[in-house]
Amino acid sequence: MIKVFDNFLSKEEFNLIKSEITSSEFAWYYQEGKVFPNDNLPSLTHSIFSENIIRSKLYNLILPIINKNDMKALVRIKANFDLKNNKSFKTNLHTDIQNNFENCKTGIFYINDNNGGTYFENKKLIKSVANRFVLFPANMKHGTQTHTNTNYRIVINFNWY
Repeated sequence: MIKVFDNFLSKEEFNLIKSEITSSEFAWYYQEGKVFPNDNLPSLTHSIFSENIIRSKLYNLILPIINKNDMKALVRIKANFDLKNNKSFKTNLHTDIQNNFENCKTGIFYINDNNGGTYFENKKLIKSVANRFVLFPANMKHGTQTHTNTNYRIVINFNWY
């Protein structure tokens, strides 16, 4: 079941995250593939939490998201930065983690408004709206509907128990 929460954080909490993640000092790292290695969709990512290690100073700013969702055991938190596309298209359906789905959740937090979104195997499309949080079971396949109307699209993906 997909749940959508608009205005998820207070304006102050949201603005702190957005100003940090869009700062010229924030580090983005090149990945050869967006969904799968070598899928010809290069992307930029920023690892916030993985392999039981906090990997970014952004972690402290996103604690309100973690706490509001009662995330007991984090698996991974990663920010994704996508540049504008000339034409909109759908990326491949996927799950963020490959096993141990039982009771695992996935969440997507949207940093900016744009005409892209997240689509699901049931064809439901959730539009990218700033300060929106989308929650769904980790075994639910999803993908990106790319955007064409803004210079960037930024989301933060969460996987947890």
